[in-house]
Amino acid sequence: MSTLEIRAEIIKLSRVLGLKPEQLEFLSHTPATDIRHLRETTHEYLFNRGRSLFQKLAATTKLLPGKLTAFIGQKAFAPVFIARIAGEMPTDRAVEIAQRMEIPFLADVTLELDPRRVGDIIRQMPVEIVRDVAMELIRRREYITMGLFVGYLTDEAIRRVMAAITDEEHLLRIGLFIEAKDQVPKLMRMVPDERFPRFLKLAQDEGKNLWAEALSLMAYADGGMMRKLGDMMADEGDAALTRLLQRSQEQDLWGSILPVIAQMSPEKQSRLVHLDALADPQVLQSLFRTAEEDNLWRLMLPLVAGMTEGEMAQTARAADPQKLLRLFRAAEQAHLVPKLLGLVDQFSPEERSWMATIAAAMPAELQERFAEEVDQAGLWEPLFEVARAIPTEGRAALADTVRRIAGQRPELVRKLAGLAESRGLGDLVAAARAAATG
Repeated sequence: MSTLEIRAEIIKLSRVLGLKPEQLEFLSHTPATDIRHLRETTHEYLFNRGRSLFQKLAATTKLLPGKLTAFIGQKAFAPVFIARIAGEMPTDRAVEIAQRMEIPFLADVTLELDPRRVGDIIRQMPVEIVRDVAMELIRRREYITMGLFVGYLTDEAIRRVMAAITDEEHLLRIGLFIEAKDQVPKLMRMVPDERFPRFLKLAQDEGKNLWAEALSLMAYADGGMMRKLGDMMADEGDAALTRLLQRSQEQDLWGSILPVIAQMSPEKQSRLVHLDALADPQVLQSLFRTAEEDNLWRLMLPLVAGMTEGEMAQTARAADPQKLLRLFRAAEQAHLVPKLLGLVDQFSPEERSWMATIAAAMPAELQERFAEEVDQAGLWEPLFEVARAIPTEGRAALADTVRRIAGQRPELVRKLAGLAESRGLGDLVAAARAAATG
């Protein structure tokens, strides 16, 4: 589960309970979904207390003109009461009364609303009022409330609000608390291109400390937007990429940054892979831990597959064998095992045996393609180490593949026979020679 999601949920729960986020730090290892469930359950309990009274008060609003009801509401009731009453009113009536209230008071009421109960009211509210209330909330820096309501606004209201918010810092701070994460791709597409460089500049501003906020949006964007933003960050230079890795380590943001790195264009990704900051053993250990906890092994593949042999050796030393095996399982599913063979030297004979089982079980066509990729990469030696782990009696299927490849490419037999025999693979060499000369 993303550290960012957990952090945001703790802050939102602290708001409901009237506590400081630090008082809920004991929840920092609790899944974000569980914290959200606790928050929503607490909200339900608070809103259901005395509900019959608020239903009666909502009914009385039908007896008075909307203008008079709005006046009495602002003068006689606290915002929390108005919020509770609004949740029990017909949508049209609630919108009519709200339009007659002052913007600062509506902002006060908004702070007390449960958006799940008033979604239709929000969607039918005139966009001018939505924009003005939003700007009042921005003035008060009420980013949590704005994030909760994003999923209930119409597209037109969102566009008007975003256009009115000229300081990108506010948009980033709201982004951390957006409840409707499935709306983020659409929201990002609404942002004009000229605003993205300013987002990235803010994220790099050490005085603002907005890396978490920026990544909370990037991590939920669609693949194309992730690539665009990741490449833009790379275009800022190696120093910017290094800061990205350092802040991800300091704030434990790997669960959010890995999806972005995986989407970067190959040339930008390659620059990041070879940075000294990524070779830090603590960084590598954090990456493997995150991949394990959040099941992000497939997102680790582009990083490891792009490493040099020396960088792979450093990576292997930073991870325990079980995590390396899980990385290989993901590579096997993505047909990227040849690119990771540089890690084989770090495996025990038993672990190589597991890899050998994978190799032996591959369909013949895949085995041949695998061999072609290995030849192109010059990785026969680690592959022979894997093949040696297959018991002699279990090599029959592999021998069939060897015969086919040898028949098609006899030059490989001459090139590799000596190395294979030195690794105890004489039976496969004999099969290959027979096919090559037959």
